[in-house]
Amino acid sequence: MQNRGRTLVSVVFLVIGAVFLAAGLIFWVGSAGGGTGFFGMGSAEKEAYCVVEYLGSEEIGSSYEGVQADEGYSFYELRFSVRNEGNREAYREMPYLYYKGENYDDVHDYWDTPEEPEEEEVLFAGYYEPCLPPGRTGTASQVVQVKDGVSKFTAVYAPNYDSADTELGIVLS
Repeated sequence: MQNRGRTLVSVVFLVIGAVFLAAGLIFWVGSAGGGTGFFGMGSAEKEAYCVVEYLGSEEIGSSYEGVQADEGYSFYELRFSVRNEGNREAYREMPYLYYKGENYDDVHDYWDTPEEPEEEEVLFAGYYEPCLPPGRTGTASQVVQVKDGVSKFTAVYAPNYDSADTELGIVLS
């Protein structure tokens, strides 16, 4: 009789352990897939996911908005299509493009500008304003300085904060 009681207790503990193991596996698989761990609940966080496509470029020349290009460089306006494939609006800082050429100094996306009159500061100005709702496509452009003789380089960005970098080939037209 005592053996039978031990066997029954062992089976009960084995069943309880199997239930907890199955629940743990379900939670782990759900978390690894980006969800909350429970079927049908999906991800708890909403994120923008911006896919950028290069549309073309236009040479501006050696002067742009009162700024002279560095010696041996010209200004170009690069045009892009940006599609938000996420489930949250994208903000102006998203996605940030940086440029790589064959040499480190092939493309400059910054330059010194003349002193401008100080603007009035406003609460939550610009940087965090939504600019692209989910499921929508917009266009954007950026002016860069490109070293004379360079006709192609790479734009690098991350579709969202958790994504690996994506590279776009840029061929100047």
